[in-house]
Amino acid sequence: MVNRSSTTTLAFALLGLISQKPYSGYDLRKFFSSTPMTSFSDSPGAIYPALRRLERRGLIRGRVDAGKDRRKRRLFEATPRGRAEFRRWQLQPITRDDVVHHVDSLMLRFAFMDESVGRAIALRFLKALHKELASYIPTLHQYLKANRSAMPLSGRLALESGILGYESLFRWTKAAIAAYQKEN
Repeated sequence: MVNRSSTTTLAFALLGLISQKPYSGYDLRKFFSSTPMTSFSDSPGAIYPALRRLERRGLIRGRVDAGKDRRKRRLFEATPRGRAEFRRWQLQPITRDDVVHHVDSLMLRFAFMDESVGRAIALRFLKALHKELASYIPTLHQYLKANRSAMPLSGRLALESGILGYESLFRWTKAAIAAYQKEN
C-alpha cells in the first residue's frame, strides 16, 4: 500500500487526470493553465518532479509517443496500482478535519468520482459531506454568537464570510444530491 501522507494534492490531481487518458507533461501544464484547475501550478518545476515521483512509486508509467508530424513526447498513463491508490484516496471517509482544512481536496476527490468509482459512490460521498457540513456549521454560528462582542470588526466579518462559504457549500451539496437522485 502506498503511503498517502506522502502523496500531495497535486499528485492526486495528476493521477486523476492521467487515469482518464494518457497525458504528456506539457499537456498537463496546458490543462492546469487553461481550466478551472488553475489553482494547481502549471510550472514545470512542480509538474515534472511530481510526475517523476508518481512514476518511481509505480503509480504511473511513461512511454514515448512518436505521432505523425510530432516531436517525440512522453505520455504518462496510470498503472493498475495507481488507479487503485486513486480510488482508495477517493473512498476515504469524510472527516471534520477535511471540512475545516481540505475542502478543495474534497472537491478534487469528488470531481473524478463518476469515472473512477461510479455514481452510487459519488452520491454517498455527497451525502457524507452534507452530513458533516450540517454538523459543523452550527458550531461556527455558536462561536460567532459567543465571541461577537470581543471580536474586531474585521475578524467578525471574516468569520461571517467563512460561514457563508460553508452554508453555500451545504446548499450546493443538497442540490447535487438531488441531481444525482434525479438521474437514477
